[in-house]
Amino acid sequence: MGGGSRVKQYERRFFEGEQVRGKGEEESFHVLRTFERYEVREAEGGGYELLKEGKVIGIFSEAKVEGGRIVFKLSKGMSLEFLDGKVREILTPEKAELCGLIASDGGIYINSEKSVYEVYFDSEDKELAELFINLIREVYHETARDYIRFEDTGEGEKAYHKPRIYSKKIAYDLANLGIKGPEDFEFHPPVAHLDEEGKRAYLRGFFSGDGNISMTGERAHSIRIYSTYKEGLEEVRQMFIDLGFHPHEIRTDHRKPGWRDLHSFTIPAEDHLKFIEEIGSRKPEHMEKLQLIRMIDERKK
Repeated sequence: MGGGSRVKQYERRFFEGEQVRGKGEEESFHVLRTFERYEVREAEGGGYELLKEGKVIGIFSEAKVEGGRIVFKLSKGMSLEFLDGKVREILTPEKAELCGLIASDGGIYINSEKSVYEVYFDSEDKELAELFINLIREVYHETARDYIRFEDTGEGEKAYHKPRIYSKKIAYDLANLGIKGPEDFEFHPPVAHLDEEGKRAYLRGFFSGDGNISMTGERAHSIRIYSTYKEGLEEVRQMFIDLGFHPHEIRTDHRKPGWRDLHSFTIPAEDHLKFIEEIGSRKPEHMEKLQLIRMIDERKK
């Protein structure tokens, strides 16, 4: 979709930003960036204006300028990116990480006939459940609730965390990104709406839920990403390649009848430190092992 069409869709939303210049005020402006028919200018009094063919279509109090790129903050965890003469809507890192987390061990359930709208995440880890709740709050300013279920394991009770939020607005907002379903276990990263920072955040969320780190003393360790949905995992692997990683090919483990095949790929040893520095994990068990891997690899160097 062209830049003009994209901006036109959001012209009404642009004015959700804080207006930084009142009528009749005389301030000196200078042009910050020009993108074909669009222009961004900064006022001496603070703030930014977005113009299309000389007409102000957006007024913002926040903008991030990085070389030839400008990013304006919108609502619901979205930003507007201007880069190389093009404009697109991208996810904030918080929303990207939320999408990765949902893709791993969560989901979106919509039943309009029964007016049920649910976004959920299931985990044995309290910390990941809290992460889901915190990301929902950060992105949507609403509160999810953790429904804890206890099961007898024979060695005592074990808690399973099942945070959920029941919201039509949130369910449709995430569903429209195509991050989960419609088939069981199906997921797709919203690559069209991810910059490099967003890709790293998405992979962090996904790995936290569907990643594995194995260690055999100091001699061998592996970082593995797995899923029962191969097409989505292929897209995840491509994201690593886009970020300069060199992931191994996907391998498939055929499991017993009634069980879905498990697909996985590993991050090569030469990329481990890069993975730790740029991706990482929110899962406590992963974090401890990644710290050990860092110490081992740095000692080898």
